[in-house]
Amino acid sequence: MRLLALLLTAVLLTPVLSITVALWAQGGTVLEQADAAFRAGDLAQAAALARKALAQDPRSVHAHMILGIIAAQANQWKDADSRFQSVIKLEPRNPYGHFYLGQSALYQQQWEQAVRQFSKALEYNYPDQQRLMIGLAVAQNEAGQPQPALENLGKIQPPAEGPLAAQYYSTQAFALGKLNQPSAAIEAIRRAHDLDDSSPQSWEFLINALISTDETYKALVEAIQAQKKFPDDPQIQYLFAIASYYVTESPLTSLALRNLREADPQSPRVLLVEGLLYRKQGKAQEAMRTFTQAAAKGVPDAHLLLGLLHKENGDYEAAEREFREAESANPANGQVLLELGKLLLVRGNLKEAQVRLEKALAAMPDAPGVHYQLGLLYGRLGETEKAQQHLRLSRQP
Repeated sequence: MRLLALLLTAVLLTPVLSITVALWAQGGTVLEQADAAFRAGDLAQAAALARKALAQDPRSVHAHMILGIIAAQANQWKDADSRFQSVIKLEPRNPYGHFYLGQSALYQQQWEQAVRQFSKALEYNYPDQQRLMIGLAVAQNEAGQPQPALENLGKIQPPAEGPLAAQYYSTQAFALGKLNQPSAAIEAIRRAHDLDDSSPQSWEFLINALISTDETYKALVEAIQAQKKFPDDPQIQYLFAIASYYVTESPLTSLALRNLREADPQSPRVLLVEGLLYRKQGKAQEAMRTFTQAAAKGVPDAHLLLGLLHKENGDYEAAEREFREAESANPANGQVLLELGKLLLVRGNLKEAQVRLEKALAAMPDAPGVHYQLGLLYGRLGETEKAQQHLRLSRQP
Protein backbone atom coordinates (compact mmCIF):
# COMPACT_ATOMS: atom_id res chain seq x y z
CA MET A 1 0.00 0.00 0.00
CA ARG A 2 2.86 2.38 0.70
CA LEU A 3 4.19 1.83 -2.82
CA LEU A 4 0.76 2.51 -4.25
CA ALA A 5 0.48 5.69 -2.23
CA LEU A 6 3.83 6.85 -3.61
CA LEU A 7 2.61 6.41 -7.18
CA LEU A 8 -0.75 8.03 -6.56
CA THR A 9 0.71 11.02 -4.75
CA ALA A 10 3.09 11.64 -7.64
CA VAL A 11 0.15 11.59 -10.03
CA LEU A 12 -2.25 13.67 -7.99
CA LEU A 13 0.27 16.39 -7.37
CA THR A 14 0.78 16.78 -11.11
CA PRO A 15 -1.04 19.92 -12.31
CA VAL A 16 -4.22 19.44 -14.30
CA LEU A 17 -3.42 19.39 -17.98
CA SER A 18 -5.34 21.63 -20.36
CA ILE A 19 -7.73 19.18 -21.97
CA THR A 20 -8.91 21.13 -24.97
CA VAL A 21 -8.96 24.77 -25.90
CA ALA A 22 -12.76 24.59 -25.92
CA LEU A 23 -12.76 24.05 -22.15
CA TRP A 24 -11.55 27.56 -21.55
CA ALA A 25 -14.61 28.92 -23.27
CA GLN A 26 -16.85 26.97 -20.91
CA GLY A 27 -15.92 28.93 -17.78
CA GLY A 28 -14.21 31.98 -19.18
CA THR A 29 -12.07 34.05 -16.85
CA VAL A 30 -13.33 32.33 -13.69
CA LEU A 31 -12.18 28.93 -14.92
CA GLU A 32 -8.82 30.34 -15.98
CA GLN A 33 -8.42 31.84 -12.49
CA ALA A 34 -9.36 28.50 -10.90
CA ASP A 35 -6.79 26.70 -12.99
CA ALA A 36 -4.11 29.29 -12.17
CA ALA A 37 -4.86 29.04 -8.45
CA PHE A 38 -4.62 25.25 -8.62
CA ARG A 39 -1.27 25.39 -10.40
CA ALA A 40 -0.01 27.87 -7.78
CA GLY A 41 -1.03 25.50 -4.98
CA ASP A 42 -3.82 27.67 -3.59
CA LEU A 43 -6.31 24.81 -3.44
CA ALA A 44 -8.95 26.62 -1.36
CA GLN A 45 -9.08 29.46 -3.88
CA ALA A 46 -9.02 27.01 -6.79
CA ALA A 47 -11.96 25.06 -5.33
CA ALA A 48 -13.98 28.21 -4.70
CA LEU A 49 -13.40 29.47 -8.23
CA ALA A 50 -14.13 26.05 -9.77
CA ARG A 51 -17.47 25.93 -7.93
CA LYS A 52 -18.21 29.42 -9.19
CA ALA A 53 -17.40 28.27 -12.73
CA LEU A 54 -19.79 25.33 -12.29
CA ALA A 55 -22.51 27.67 -11.08
CA GLN A 56 -22.10 29.54 -14.37
CA ASP A 57 -21.87 26.34 -16.42
CA PRO A 58 -22.68 22.96 -14.76
CA ARG A 59 -21.20 21.20 -17.80
CA SER A 60 -17.68 22.54 -17.23
CA VAL A 61 -15.54 19.39 -17.45
CA HIS A 62 -12.39 21.22 -16.40
CA ALA A 63 -14.01 22.60 -13.24
CA HIS A 64 -15.16 19.10 -12.26
CA MET A 65 -11.63 17.85 -12.88
CA ILE A 66 -10.07 20.50 -10.63
CA LEU A 67 -12.53 19.77 -7.82
CA GLY A 68 -12.02 16.02 -8.23
CA ILE A 69 -8.26 16.22 -7.92
CA ILE A 70 -8.46 18.58 -4.93
CA ALA A 71 -10.83 16.11 -3.22
CA ALA A 72 -8.48 13.22 -4.01
CA GLN A 73 -5.53 15.08 -2.52
CA ALA A 74 -7.56 15.39 0.68
CA ASN A 75 -8.49 11.68 0.58
CA GLN A 76 -12.13 12.62 0.09
CA TRP A 77 -12.71 9.71 -2.24
CA LYS A 78 -16.50 9.82 -2.45
CA ASP A 79 -16.41 13.45 -3.60
CA ALA A 80 -13.46 12.79 -5.91
CA ASP A 81 -15.18 9.85 -7.57
CA SER A 82 -18.37 11.87 -7.98
CA ARG A 83 -16.45 14.62 -9.79
CA PHE A 84 -14.59 12.24 -12.07
CA GLN A 85 -17.84 10.40 -12.82
CA SER A 86 -19.32 13.75 -13.83
CA VAL A 87 -16.43 14.21 -16.24
CA ILE A 88 -17.05 10.91 -18.04
CA LYS A 89 -20.82 11.42 -17.94
CA LEU A 90 -20.33 14.70 -19.78
CA GLU A 91 -17.60 13.26 -22.02
CA PRO A 92 -17.69 9.42 -22.02
CA ARG A 93 -14.46 9.17 -24.00
CA ASN A 94 -12.52 11.63 -21.85
CA PRO A 95 -9.25 9.82 -21.04
CA TYR A 96 -8.45 12.06 -18.07
CA GLY A 97 -11.69 11.25 -16.29
CA HIS A 98 -11.07 7.51 -16.67
CA PHE A 99 -7.43 7.86 -15.67
CA TYR A 100 -8.20 9.70 -12.44
CA LEU A 101 -11.02 7.29 -11.61
CA GLY A 102 -8.43 4.55 -12.02
CA GLN A 103 -6.03 6.32 -9.67
CA SER A 104 -8.78 6.81 -7.11
CA ALA A 105 -9.72 3.13 -7.28
CA LEU A 106 -6.06 2.18 -6.98
CA TYR A 107 -5.64 4.19 -3.80
CA GLN A 108 -8.80 2.63 -2.35
CA GLN A 109 -7.53 -0.87 -3.25
CA GLN A 110 -10.41 -1.44 -5.64
CA TRP A 111 -8.18 -3.35 -8.01
CA GLU A 112 -10.67 -4.57 -10.63
CA GLN A 113 -12.24 -1.13 -10.87
CA ALA A 114 -8.79 0.40 -11.32
CA VAL A 115 -8.01 -2.06 -14.13
CA ARG A 116 -11.26 -1.18 -15.90
CA GLN A 117 -10.75 2.57 -15.68
CA PHE A 118 -7.10 2.50 -16.68
CA SER A 119 -8.01 0.27 -19.62
CA LYS A 120 -10.59 2.85 -20.71
CA ALA A 121 -8.01 5.61 -20.40
CA LEU A 122 -5.69 3.54 -22.58
CA GLU A 123 -8.46 2.96 -25.13
CA TYR A 124 -9.13 6.71 -25.29
CA ASN A 125 -5.44 7.58 -25.72
CA TYR A 126 -4.43 9.07 -22.39
CA PRO A 127 -1.21 10.89 -23.34
CA ASP A 128 1.13 9.95 -20.47
CA GLN A 129 1.62 6.32 -21.45
CA GLN A 130 4.35 5.62 -18.89
CA ARG A 131 2.27 6.73 -15.92
CA LEU A 132 -0.84 5.02 -17.25
CA MET A 133 0.77 1.66 -17.98
CA ILE A 134 2.54 1.55 -14.64
CA GLY A 135 -0.72 2.31 -12.84
CA LEU A 136 -2.48 -0.37 -14.87
CA ALA A 137 0.27 -2.89 -14.09
CA VAL A 138 0.03 -2.15 -10.36
CA ALA A 139 -3.73 -2.71 -10.44
CA GLN A 140 -3.43 -5.90 -12.50
CA ASN A 141 -0.79 -7.37 -10.24
CA GLU A 142 -2.83 -6.62 -7.11
CA ALA A 143 -5.91 -8.09 -8.83
CA GLY A 144 -4.07 -11.38 -9.28
CA GLN A 145 -3.04 -10.83 -12.90
CA PRO A 146 0.79 -10.72 -12.72
CA GLN A 147 1.40 -11.91 -16.29
CA PRO A 148 -0.69 -9.13 -17.93
CA ALA A 149 1.01 -6.68 -15.56
CA LEU A 150 4.44 -7.72 -16.83
CA GLU A 151 3.26 -7.61 -20.42
CA ASN A 152 2.01 -4.05 -20.02
CA LEU A 153 5.24 -2.95 -18.37
CA GLY A 154 7.05 -4.44 -21.35
CA LYS A 155 5.12 -2.18 -23.73
CA ILE A 156 6.74 1.01 -22.42
CA GLN A 157 10.25 2.32 -22.03
CA PRO A 158 11.14 2.25 -18.31
CA PRO A 159 11.34 5.76 -16.82
CA ALA A 160 14.93 6.87 -16.45
CA GLU A 161 14.74 8.18 -12.88
CA GLY A 162 12.55 9.32 -10.02
CA PRO A 163 9.71 7.70 -8.06
CA LEU A 164 7.89 6.56 -11.18
CA ALA A 165 10.97 4.64 -12.34
CA ALA A 166 11.25 3.01 -8.91
CA GLN A 167 7.57 2.11 -9.11
CA TYR A 168 8.11 0.52 -12.52
CA TYR A 169 10.77 -1.87 -11.22
CA SER A 170 8.98 -2.49 -7.91
CA THR A 171 5.82 -3.50 -9.73
CA GLN A 172 7.88 -5.70 -12.04
CA ALA A 173 9.49 -7.35 -9.00
CA PHE A 174 6.19 -8.04 -7.27
CA ALA A 175 4.71 -9.55 -10.44
CA LEU A 176 7.77 -11.74 -11.01
CA GLY A 177 7.55 -12.87 -7.40
CA LYS A 178 3.96 -13.98 -7.90
CA LEU A 179 5.04 -15.89 -11.01
CA ASN A 180 7.72 -17.69 -8.97
CA GLN A 181 10.66 -16.13 -10.77
CA PRO A 182 12.70 -15.19 -7.68
CA SER A 183 16.03 -14.38 -9.32
CA ALA A 184 14.46 -11.94 -11.78
CA ALA A 185 12.31 -10.48 -8.98
CA ILE A 186 15.37 -9.83 -6.83
CA GLU A 187 17.16 -8.16 -9.74
CA ALA A 188 14.14 -5.92 -10.37
CA ILE A 189 13.71 -4.86 -6.74
CA ARG A 190 17.41 -4.03 -6.54
CA ARG A 191 16.99 -1.74 -9.56
CA ALA A 192 14.08 -0.10 -7.77
CA HIS A 193 16.30 0.41 -4.71
CA ASP A 194 19.01 2.03 -6.79
CA LEU A 195 16.43 4.64 -7.79
CA ASP A 196 14.55 5.08 -4.51
CA ASP A 197 15.13 3.10 -1.32
CA SER A 198 12.59 5.00 0.80
CA SER A 199 9.87 2.32 0.78
CA PRO A 200 9.95 -0.19 3.66
CA GLN A 201 7.74 -2.50 1.60
CA SER A 202 10.37 -2.89 -1.09
CA TRP A 203 13.01 -3.70 1.55
CA GLU A 204 10.64 -6.29 3.02
CA PHE A 205 10.17 -7.85 -0.39
CA LEU A 206 13.92 -8.04 -1.02
CA ILE A 207 14.76 -9.55 2.37
CA ASN A 208 11.93 -12.08 2.14
CA ALA A 209 12.97 -13.07 -1.38
CA LEU A 210 16.58 -13.58 -0.34
CA ILE A 211 15.59 -15.70 2.66
CA SER A 212 13.18 -17.76 0.56
CA THR A 213 15.91 -18.49 -2.00
CA ASP A 214 18.49 -19.48 0.64
CA GLU A 215 20.54 -16.32 0.14
CA THR A 216 20.64 -15.87 3.91
CA TYR A 217 23.93 -13.95 4.17
CA LYS A 218 22.73 -11.44 1.60
CA ALA A 219 19.38 -11.24 3.37
CA LEU A 220 21.11 -10.38 6.64
CA VAL A 221 23.23 -7.68 4.99
CA GLU A 222 20.06 -6.06 3.62
CA ALA A 223 18.21 -6.50 6.91
CA ILE A 224 20.99 -4.79 8.87
CA GLN A 225 20.70 -1.75 6.60
CA ALA A 226 16.91 -1.80 6.68
CA GLN A 227 16.57 -1.99 10.46
CA LYS A 228 18.81 1.06 10.80
CA LYS A 229 16.82 2.94 8.18
CA PHE A 230 13.40 2.00 9.60
CA PRO A 231 13.91 1.49 13.35
CA ASP A 232 10.20 1.76 14.14
CA ASP A 233 8.95 -0.60 11.42
CA PRO A 234 7.87 -3.90 13.05
CA GLN A 235 8.00 -5.96 9.83
CA ILE A 236 11.54 -4.81 9.10
CA GLN A 237 12.66 -5.65 12.64
CA TYR A 238 10.99 -9.05 12.41
CA LEU A 239 12.75 -9.87 9.14
CA PHE A 240 16.00 -8.71 10.71
CA ALA A 241 15.47 -11.39 13.35
CA ILE A 242 14.62 -14.09 10.82
CA ALA A 243 17.65 -13.28 8.66
CA SER A 244 19.93 -13.24 11.69
CA TYR A 245 18.64 -16.62 12.81
CA TYR A 246 19.39 -18.32 9.51
CA VAL A 247 23.00 -17.10 9.58
CA THR A 248 24.38 -19.47 12.18
CA GLU A 249 27.27 -17.32 13.33
CA SER A 250 25.24 -14.11 13.57
CA PRO A 251 25.16 -12.64 17.09
CA LEU A 252 22.35 -10.21 16.20
CA THR A 253 19.24 -12.20 17.12
CA SER A 254 19.09 -10.76 20.63
CA LEU A 255 19.39 -7.22 19.19
CA ALA A 256 16.59 -7.99 16.75
CA LEU A 257 14.41 -9.26 19.61
CA ARG A 258 14.99 -6.04 21.54
CA ASN A 259 14.18 -3.94 18.48
CA LEU A 260 10.95 -5.83 17.77
CA ARG A 261 9.84 -5.53 21.39
CA GLU A 262 10.33 -1.78 21.16
CA ALA A 263 8.65 -1.43 17.76
CA ASP A 264 5.66 -3.74 18.40
CA PRO A 265 5.61 -5.09 21.97
CA GLN A 266 2.17 -6.73 21.68
CA SER A 267 2.91 -8.63 18.48
CA PRO A 268 2.81 -12.44 18.68
CA ARG A 269 5.89 -12.40 16.48
CA VAL A 270 7.85 -11.42 19.60
CA LEU A 271 7.17 -14.96 20.82
CA LEU A 272 8.61 -16.44 17.65
CA VAL A 273 11.77 -14.32 17.86
CA GLU A 274 12.15 -15.34 21.52
CA GLY A 275 12.02 -18.92 20.26
CA LEU A 276 14.69 -18.19 17.68
CA LEU A 277 16.98 -16.88 20.40
CA TYR A 278 16.27 -19.90 22.61
CA ARG A 279 17.11 -22.22 19.74
CA LYS A 280 20.39 -20.44 19.08
CA GLN A 281 21.16 -20.81 22.76
CA GLY A 282 20.46 -24.55 22.59
CA LYS A 283 17.30 -24.34 24.72
CA ALA A 284 15.14 -26.71 22.68
CA GLN A 285 12.24 -27.04 25.13
CA GLU A 286 11.87 -23.29 25.57
CA ALA A 287 12.04 -22.84 21.79
CA MET A 288 9.34 -25.48 21.24
CA ARG A 289 7.07 -23.80 23.79
CA THR A 290 7.37 -20.31 22.32
CA PHE A 291 7.07 -21.52 18.71
CA THR A 292 3.90 -23.40 19.66
CA GLN A 293 2.49 -20.25 21.28
CA ALA A 294 3.40 -18.20 18.21
CA ALA A 295 1.74 -20.73 15.88
CA ALA A 296 -1.41 -20.69 18.02
CA LYS A 297 -1.49 -16.90 17.63
CA GLY A 298 -1.30 -17.12 13.84
CA VAL A 299 2.40 -16.48 13.07
CA PRO A 300 2.93 -18.50 9.85
CA ASP A 301 6.72 -18.83 10.14
CA ALA A 302 6.29 -20.73 13.42
CA HIS A 303 5.14 -23.84 11.56
CA LEU A 304 8.41 -24.20 9.65
CA LEU A 305 10.42 -23.80 12.83
CA LEU A 306 8.21 -26.24 14.75
CA GLY A 307 8.66 -28.72 11.92
CA LEU A 308 12.42 -28.46 12.20
CA LEU A 309 12.31 -29.06 15.95
CA HIS A 310 9.98 -32.04 15.61
CA LYS A 311 12.21 -33.49 12.92
CA GLU A 312 15.27 -33.12 15.15
CA ASN A 313 13.37 -34.93 17.89
CA GLY A 314 12.52 -37.79 15.53
CA ASP A 315 8.78 -37.05 15.41
CA TYR A 316 8.43 -37.14 11.63
CA GLU A 317 4.65 -37.22 11.66
CA ALA A 318 4.44 -33.97 13.64
CA ALA A 319 7.20 -32.45 11.51
CA GLU A 320 5.33 -33.24 8.30
CA ARG A 321 2.15 -31.73 9.70
CA GLU A 322 3.93 -28.49 10.54
CA PHE A 323 5.76 -28.33 7.21
CA ARG A 324 2.46 -28.77 5.37
CA GLU A 325 0.98 -25.93 7.42
CA ALA A 326 3.95 -23.77 6.47
CA GLU A 327 3.53 -24.71 2.80
CA SER A 328 -0.16 -23.82 2.92
CA ALA A 329 0.70 -20.37 4.29
CA ASN A 330 3.48 -19.72 1.76
CA PRO A 331 3.49 -22.21 -1.15
CA ALA A 332 6.33 -20.44 -2.99
CA ASN A 333 8.82 -20.43 -0.10
CA GLY A 334 11.85 -22.37 -1.24
CA GLN A 335 13.01 -23.18 2.30
CA VAL A 336 9.63 -24.67 3.21
CA LEU A 337 9.51 -26.71 0.00
CA LEU A 338 13.03 -28.02 0.59
CA GLU A 339 12.35 -29.07 4.17
CA LEU A 340 9.06 -30.76 3.28
CA GLY A 341 10.69 -32.48 0.30
CA LYS A 342 13.56 -33.75 2.45
CA LEU A 343 11.17 -35.15 5.03
CA LEU A 344 8.93 -36.82 2.45
CA LEU A 345 12.02 -38.39 0.91
CA VAL A 346 13.08 -39.78 4.30
CA ARG A 347 9.57 -41.14 4.85
CA GLY A 348 9.59 -42.86 1.47
CA ASN A 349 6.94 -40.70 -0.20
CA LEU A 350 8.98 -40.28 -3.37
CA LYS A 351 6.22 -38.90 -5.59
CA GLU A 352 5.36 -36.01 -3.28
CA ALA A 353 9.02 -35.46 -2.45
CA GLN A 354 9.77 -35.01 -6.13
CA VAL A 355 7.00 -32.41 -6.52
CA ARG A 356 8.31 -30.36 -3.57
CA LEU A 357 11.99 -30.64 -4.44
CA GLU A 358 11.44 -29.64 -8.05
CA LYS A 359 9.45 -26.61 -6.86
CA ALA A 360 12.27 -25.84 -4.42
CA LEU A 361 14.71 -25.99 -7.35
CA ALA A 362 12.60 -23.46 -9.27
CA ALA A 363 12.68 -21.14 -6.26
CA MET A 364 16.35 -21.76 -5.38
CA PRO A 365 18.14 -22.90 -8.55
CA ASP A 366 21.61 -22.35 -7.12
CA ALA A 367 21.08 -23.91 -3.67
CA PRO A 368 23.45 -26.89 -3.20
CA GLY A 369 21.10 -28.48 -0.67
CA VAL A 370 18.30 -28.71 -3.22
CA HIS A 371 20.57 -30.35 -5.80
CA TYR A 372 21.83 -32.81 -3.17
CA GLN A 373 18.32 -33.88 -2.20
CA LEU A 374 17.31 -34.21 -5.86
CA GLY A 375 20.39 -36.37 -6.41
CA LEU A 376 19.26 -38.69 -3.63
CA LEU A 377 15.70 -38.71 -4.93
CA TYR A 378 16.58 -39.54 -8.53
CA GLY A 379 18.97 -42.21 -7.30
CA ARG A 380 16.12 -43.91 -5.46
CA LEU A 381 13.91 -43.53 -8.55
CA GLY A 382 16.55 -45.30 -10.64
CA GLU A 383 17.28 -42.24 -12.79
CA THR A 384 21.05 -42.50 -12.50
CA GLU A 385 22.00 -39.79 -14.97
CA LYS A 386 19.80 -37.17 -13.31
CA ALA A 387 21.02 -38.23 -9.89
CA GLN A 388 24.68 -37.82 -10.87
CA GLN A 389 24.00 -34.45 -12.49
CA HIS A 390 22.39 -33.01 -9.36
CA LEU A 391 24.98 -34.50 -7.03
CA ARG A 392 27.69 -32.93 -9.18
CA LEU A 393 25.92 -29.55 -9.00
CA SER A 394 25.60 -29.87 -5.23
CA ARG A 395 29.39 -30.01 -4.93
CA GLN A 396 30.05 -26.90 -7.01
CA PRO A 397 31.10 -23.80 -5.00
